[in-house]
Amino acid sequence: MISSKVIEVLNPLFNIITNAKGKTIGQIKESLFIGDKCRMKKGASGLIIENLLGIENNNRDEADLPQIGCEIKILPLQKNKDGSIKAKEPTAIQMINYCEVAKETWETAKIRSKINLTFWVVYLAKVNGAPKRQDDYVIVDYFLDHPSDLQNEVFKKDWEEIQSYIKRGDADNLSCSMGVFLEPKTKGANNQDKTDAPDGKGGLTRVRRRAFYYKKNYTNTQIIPNLDLSAIK
Repeated sequence: MISSKVIEVLNPLFNIITNAKGKTIGQIKESLFIGDKCRMKKGASGLIIENLLGIENNNRDEADLPQIGCEIKILPLQKNKDGSIKAKEPTAIQMINYCEVAKETWETAKIRSKINLTFWVVYLAKVNGAPKRQDDYVIVDYFLDHPSDLQNEVFKKDWEEIQSYIKRGDADNLSCSMGVFLEPKTKGANNQDKTDAPDGKGGLTRVRRRAFYYKKNYTNTQIIPNLDLSAIK
């Protein structure tokens, strides 16, 4: 159920993205008067969207909109030569703390608060196999995601499979091919960027850093079909 408080908090954000549909990141930069100040490094377009929404970028565990427990996620799309529109890449949710995850149950898992309510902002980033300049990304639409009981069952099954690897000391054998909605994707400076994980024998071992990601299968089947894609068709 979506409460009236959630709608009250999010309505201004809905209006902002509705008014931005069809505009480019470059046009938004100009409207925010940050065109000359912003160097378009990787991920800069997502930060500009957060700026547009008035969201402060942070690395804290709490939600982007803590008063309603809502995450803000950016979803870049790619338009293929056959006209189909798909997610360009998986979407990061949060880093995996292997030692914490090993001790959690699904009912107490921290990731649940990160996927319970998500405001997705969507833009077109790639066309016919060619990536667009970040300034030329086009705002497409938004979607408010509150997974159903059936969707949460899939998330639970994926999470439990990942946890089983961690608990038995196989965290370094996790693969992004796992899961239906969730995948444990490597996320670090390089393969030597490691952290502690259970070794399955009561001790610790060092393994590559990973994060929980929404698989492209999730955004392709649960998010994109609910979007208004008229701005890019």
